[in-house]
Amino acid sequence: MNIDKIREYIVLVNAGSGCIFQPEDATYAYVLSAKHNISNNDDKITDLVRFVLQNGSWQEIAVDVFPGEAYYFPHPEKDIAIIKIARVSGLDKIIRLDDLENDRTGFSLCGYPTARRKHPNPYRIDENFTILETGANQLREGQIPNNPTIDEVKGQSGGAILKIRDNYIMLAGIQNKMVTTSGEQLGRVEFSTLAGFDEIIAAHPQDLSPLQPPYCQSFAFLKEQIMKLEGGFFNIDYTKQFLQDITDEIVENPLTPNIIRNHFKERLLIYGEDFSSFYHKGLWVAWLEFLIVMKIIGRDPKTEVDLDELFNRYRVIYTSSKDDWSTMIMDIARTDHKGLKENACLVVASDVKPQIPVINRGIIPDLALSVQKNEMQIDIGIKNPFTSYKYVHVHAFQRNCIVEKSHEYSRFNNTNEEELYEKLKQEYENILNN
Repeated sequence: MNIDKIREYIVLVNAGSGCIFQPEDATYAYVLSAKHNISNNDDKITDLVRFVLQNGSWQEIAVDVFPGEAYYFPHPEKDIAIIKIARVSGLDKIIRLDDLENDRTGFSLCGYPTARRKHPNPYRIDENFTILETGANQLREGQIPNNPTIDEVKGQSGGAILKIRDNYIMLAGIQNKMVTTSGEQLGRVEFSTLAGFDEIIAAHPQDLSPLQPPYCQSFAFLKEQIMKLEGGFFNIDYTKQFLQDITDEIVENPLTPNIIRNHFKERLLIYGEDFSSFYHKGLWVAWLEFLIVMKIIGRDPKTEVDLDELFNRYRVIYTSSKDDWSTMIMDIARTDHKGLKENACLVVASDVKPQIPVINRGIIPDLALSVQKNEMQIDIGIKNPFTSYKYVHVHAFQRNCIVEKSHEYSRFNNTNEEELYEKLKQEYENILNN
């Protein structure tokens, strides 16, 4: 993602700034801002504007509040507020970042300071922003490089503190004010983390939905993302539609990404993966494809008990890394394998198509031998996970089972659909179990 793309999410809010965020309910969006931007304007929102890059120049566009009586939701005590706005298409690559202890550098502070409002380019971005400790008033502090004065950043209140990672915008918080110490301005600001906005949402459950992507509440939002079956030389459109029809059945399943995430938590992730990956689309696309495969082989979990039983035989683990999964063998070896039955299969999910999609049992990559036994999360009796378990990259369900055999699937149509089902079942069972 290009850093210029960030600007489309940053909003001018009265004399301050704000940030667009797409919540769980896809019918509307939010502007997250500092409350004083509105309270200092007689509790009115008179200026709500964003900028869009069109034909090489930034064009000003008014942001419409969500139609209805309630669209402004201030926190009763903290200097933060949510403005509920009409949905803005295309701005769904921003996700929350809650862990501010292990990753504090490389952020940016973005907004529209007062000093630049009459400038042809009123936008300001301070890169290399560093997150510091929590201050005396429980707000988090951060350091802007080059120690700008309060006059330079005034008007950026409500602006976003964020960074780009793995093609996502990671939002850490919303700026509240400049910090002064004994009359000195040290280039520090105070900001609110997203936990405060969670409190606003909790107080208005009928009007506001959580700060997480829409696909966290339902696999329905991912239907167009799965089983693309690209690269074959034969027409396999019927197979693709057949899998889409199964997807429709899974969407009706009571198990949602939220339920799966809350049930398994960090067990869904490869060792060392940041918890913000719970909001990555790639994780849930992989789970939807996995559930399609499970349904075809006769395993169709409907409850959390069913999930536990499935997870001890087949387990999905996700990484957001943009490298081939072969570079993550040591982290895979350190991943939670507890509870897995002998000869279980782990499905490794990443957004990168693998060079080698399957690691069979007994094949121990050299890097895995470098991991100490006490670093492995394995049950008693397991010497090394690669001796006991098979590893299959999620892309193998498309590539190995279908695309590379597209000539075998080109004959299927509505007259032999049962044969297609048996063919898929055989291919999936073979790659998972043999």
